[in-house]
Amino acid sequence: MGRFVVLDFETTGLSPAVGARVIEVSAREVIDDRAGQEFSTLVDPGLRVPAEVTQITGITTAMLCGAPKSSAVMRELADFIAASPVVAHNAGFDRKFLEHEAQDFLGVRQIFTLCTLLLARRVFPGRASYRLDDIVREVGISIPGQLHRASADTWVTTHLFARICADARSRCPAQHFDHDVLHRLQSVRIAAAFEWLQTLAPPAGAAA
Repeated sequence: MGRFVVLDFETTGLSPAVGARVIEVSAREVIDDRAGQEFSTLVDPGLRVPAEVTQITGITTAMLCGAPKSSAVMRELADFIAASPVVAHNAGFDRKFLEHEAQDFLGVRQIFTLCTLLLARRVFPGRASYRLDDIVREVGISIPGQLHRASADTWVTTHLFARICADARSRCPAQHFDHDVLHRLQSVRIAAAFEWLQTLAPPAGAAA
């Protein structure tokens, strides 16, 4: 599978378009199915942390005093990600913050994202909930500490992604299974996902 980076942001709100900012980041690399380095830090956005965000994350405005500013963090984060695919749960959320806050450091590179929320809907269909805490419990992944903190979220997302890959890989030949397969799988109709994976198999009688 090569190298990919599991990303999670904690933020002051739902969208940078209305002024929300990143207050914590975790980027965790995985190389050929082995855990690598983690880049993790609080971020001082120069804003007060809303009470409802503190209630969810436990992050307070006081905790951010002395933390690095967004520009310094995003420069390091862009370097850490480099050209690797980015994996996140509900990746559209994290991608819009990444593109907004790190745009000066990303240059013209395309961010290739894999969403464990979209993939889990296709690989583990029919579950009651696909919220991160719910789906990891559903598939038997233990949760260390408190979710809604960036490092804990990337830890469980890494394990969820591994489970998704293992299940999807078992449904098509390994030589056909790569990041591109996963990227396309995200857009396949949920009810047709298993059949689609099986169509990637070589024709009967093909050489192994």
